[in-house]
Amino acid sequence: MKIARVVTNTYQVPLARPWGDTTHRIAHLELIVTDIMTEDGSCGTGFSYTVGMGGKSIQSLLDWYISPLLIGETVDPRYQWHRLWHRCHDAGGGGILTMALAAVDIALWDLVAKSRNQSLVDTLGRFRQTIPVYGSGVNLNLDLTQLESQIGRWLKAGYEAFKIKVGKPDLTEDIERLKLARDLIGPNRPLMVDANQGWDVTTAARRIRAYEDFNLLWVEEPLLSDDVEGHARLKSLVNTPIAIGENVYTKYQYNEYLRLGACDFVQADVIRVGGITPYLEIASLAHTWDVPLAPHFMLEITGQVLCSVPNAFILEDVEGGSFRELGILAEDVGVSKGCFTPPSQPGHGIVFDRKKMEPYLLHQPDGAAHTV
Repeated sequence: MKIARVVTNTYQVPLARPWGDTTHRIAHLELIVTDIMTEDGSCGTGFSYTVGMGGKSIQSLLDWYISPLLIGETVDPRYQWHRLWHRCHDAGGGGILTMALAAVDIALWDLVAKSRNQSLVDTLGRFRQTIPVYGSGVNLNLDLTQLESQIGRWLKAGYEAFKIKVGKPDLTEDIERLKLARDLIGPNRPLMVDANQGWDVTTAARRIRAYEDFNLLWVEEPLLSDDVEGHARLKSLVNTPIAIGENVYTKYQYNEYLRLGACDFVQADVIRVGGITPYLEIASLAHTWDVPLAPHFMLEITGQVLCSVPNAFILEDVEGGSFRELGILAEDVGVSKGCFTPPSQPGHGIVFDRKKMEPYLLHQPDGAAHTV
């Protein structure tokens, strides 16, 4: 199959409830949807996202630089990803470049699976039928009553593991929130926390020690993701496992974390690392170091990739952030009774309802989608 056309659109999709943590106040997500058409009329759909900033930069990178390099090329996701990443590396090894490449890579894998009349999981190589899911919230902005309601919704939905945000200015507020969560879910269900890169090493060590009574499965992103050495030093100061990865973009950065023993869980984001192709490489790298995967966000596509790798641990469902909850799917892809089951139809099975999404479209200056 040869690529004939690439069409990109960026949508600004509102959240039903605003999100808040130590670094974000989020009212909407940006989705950059990329359709790749082949000469025989087949179409694969890929996508990228932001938490409200940079979507048009990603689309511009796709429109002006990446898409023209695809026209006339074969549908070969692994080859194309590495070719494009090296060709465009001057735009940055990670960040906006990899987030743009993710949209292309997911579309190409969708095309490959459809051409084989297989689901994406079976095309990648199925390792498991389902993956457990935990309830997660960007919820530092919620008061105790609202937090209690949120955890209650997760329990009612059948989740068996839970994550809340920490990083209140006053440590006693974090303790109060953790006590509430632990009392609600009981002593044996896994409880995790996320600090969103909010601390230095000294503060992180003090906070994490103060949380020890709550038997946390992990503390996520205690320090800036750039500070690999700092995470290694923090690991030597605390007993609670450390999780990192949503803001780490390349396998070379992950290798540094793993080489230094600086993390216990890898939370690679399938969009931010560049799509399915590099995600599989990062999963293999983590498996070599015997470290499990507990990825960040993008439930509908990440759950499918997790069902294709041996070291998958658990999948995150951020309340309000799934395509289902955003109300933009034509066909449901979701979670039932605390587990994610991949779609069975050919391709990745993520079909956007473009009519519902139309009001959220961020237009080009001339009002038209960009086509190459």
